[in-house]
Amino acid sequence: MAIDTGERRLVRQLGWVHGVTIMAGMMIGAGIFVVTGTAAGIMGPAVPLGFLAVVPLIIATALIYSIYMSGPLGEHAGGAYVHISRTWNSLFAGYIVMWMKWIAYAGSIAAIGLDLGAVLHSFEVLSGLSAQTWTLAAITLLFAINLLGVDIYGNAQALLTIPLVGILLLLVVPGLFVVDGGNFTPLFPQELYGGGYVDPVLAGVAVLLFSYVGFEALAQAGEEMKAPQQTLPKLFVYTSLGVGILYMLVTFVVIGVVGWQAAASAEAPLTAAARAYFPAGTATIVAFASVLAYVTTMNTCYLVPSRLLYAFGKDNVVPSTLAHVNDRFRTPDVSLLITYVVSVVFVLTATFQFAILITLASVTLVYLTHSLSGMVLPWLRPELYERSQFRLSPVACAIVGGVSAVTMAVLGWQTLSVNGIAPAVGMVLRGNVVDGLTSNPALMLFVWGLAGAAIFFGHRAYLRATGTEIEDERSMRRLYDSAE
Repeated sequence: MAIDTGERRLVRQLGWVHGVTIMAGMMIGAGIFVVTGTAAGIMGPAVPLGFLAVVPLIIATALIYSIYMSGPLGEHAGGAYVHISRTWNSLFAGYIVMWMKWIAYAGSIAAIGLDLGAVLHSFEVLSGLSAQTWTLAAITLLFAINLLGVDIYGNAQALLTIPLVGILLLLVVPGLFVVDGGNFTPLFPQELYGGGYVDPVLAGVAVLLFSYVGFEALAQAGEEMKAPQQTLPKLFVYTSLGVGILYMLVTFVVIGVVGWQAAASAEAPLTAAARAYFPAGTATIVAFASVLAYVTTMNTCYLVPSRLLYAFGKDNVVPSTLAHVNDRFRTPDVSLLITYVVSVVFVLTATFQFAILITLASVTLVYLTHSLSGMVLPWLRPELYERSQFRLSPVACAIVGGVSAVTMAVLGWQTLSVNGIAPAVGMVLRGNVVDGLTSNPALMLFVWGLAGAAIFFGHRAYLRATGTEIEDERSMRRLYDSAE
């Protein structure tokens, strides 16, 4: 039995500017300031080409999202959860895939918050408070912003993301005129590619994919976007393309100015490059940009898990209390509070690594499953497919979804370290549980999956024990039979 929220609905207050900044702020925060140096150490001068190669893969994934978001399911919160569950006619299928993502995002709030706290503490004027204190303050402030209204959340995201992009362009555009072409010769240095091209390219692309993690976060806000069926498909494709071009320009300038070796070894590659042609206050400007990047990512990290829990609660796959909407602010207050508490616990106990370890693997799992769903949508659920305003032909759906699914399967396999499962299990069996679990993402993903399945079926058992009727079919039909 799905919860009846009555008049307590989420409200549609997010426009296209909010949508662009939600996507861009999420991706940029997780990308440029984190992976530029790492990718340079793997791919060398070819990093800009790597970013270019990832763009069509992300666009293929975004096209599948666009099909779903332009149809009846695009009107609702939950994103890939409702897409997968309604395509395969299984609430559990959608739930278990997105359960992994929920815990990964909650852990990301803590991990990114700690990085933000360290940056804030490094400023002399702010050093009076510890990094952890700044982390908890930031997490609490963003919780309040998200709780007080989706319009407040969206406006805050826009006010933070627009100057972030502006600073990046301010640093990049002058750099285009001082790029040294010699830094790209040879494009594939022997010390990195001497053993072949496949391993460095796959490893590099897997790292670069991290830069795009969260591009689909906006799908969680379908119930809060204005005209989502018309707006979201365009935002998914165009914003992903725009951020991809920005990534390519930034890494082209960084490597072109300082060389790939210096970029790989630098603690702050963007600062190192900018100092060469923009010396006045460069470190402070880049540090301020990194603060904006961390905050915009954390802000969206609140949006994703809270709306997932809300969607789970509406379908009653977890206690329906999680779908409670605040009477005054029209936000999912219970789900937001749970996300806040979990992230604070992760910070205070320093256990966020349990969730962070599976972030990339869980995201590729979501993209893989979602792309497979898009492949079969025209044949398996023609009543949904025909009502989408943006449609590829059935054959094109199969091709585009297949390209995305195969890519995500390969990249996901790269992140799992399946060969290390046996040693990790051995460590757990010998009593070294923490080190064992955190040593292997495949094992950690399996354990989180078991925990999620226990919650799902445990709740089912509780509903049966209390005589509550379980109406899966009605829950699934409700979303695309209703106008809202």
